[in-house]
Amino acid sequence: MKSRQSNLHYFFLFLLILIGFSSCSKGTDVNEIVPYTRISFSTFRIYHQELEDIGAGVYFGPDQAFSSSAGYRNHGIYIVNTGDGFIAMDATCTHDVEIDDHINLKEDNKLIGVCPECGSEFIFLSGGSVHKGPANYDLIKYNVTYNPGTKEIRVSN
Repeated sequence: MKSRQSNLHYFFLFLLILIGFSSCSKGTDVNEIVPYTRISFSTFRIYHQELEDIGAGVYFGPDQAFSSSAGYRNHGIYIVNTGDGFIAMDATCTHDVEIDDHINLKEDNKLIGVCPECGSEFIFLSGGSVHKGPANYDLIKYNVTYNPGTKEIRVSN
């Protein structure tokens, strides 16, 4: 009987260790969800008056001059004036990256992007954070540098 109890203890110890290892993952990073796409382009603030206003954003799609760098699957990129600078986000919905449509500005609130397929909403002013699912991951963000002298906005990753 004592041997059975000892084996039972080992079994539960093994089960506990197995559960511990299976739950100790780093989590999924949004960069694992949306495949890497090389981004490198510049634009000038003077050509986009919308970027003068805090909270305003401009969509850059594949029909612009930098079509080879228009985000994942050419879904486009949004640049937003945060008041402290500019942020750039990929217009690919993180719920289903393979859809053909890109995130659009919400009709009644231009600070929110909406996926036309799944209905996920993302807050642009906070860098594309998820506002409403089913998406669980924020939008991909890109590096932005701004030269106030030339008013050049450079986006890259």
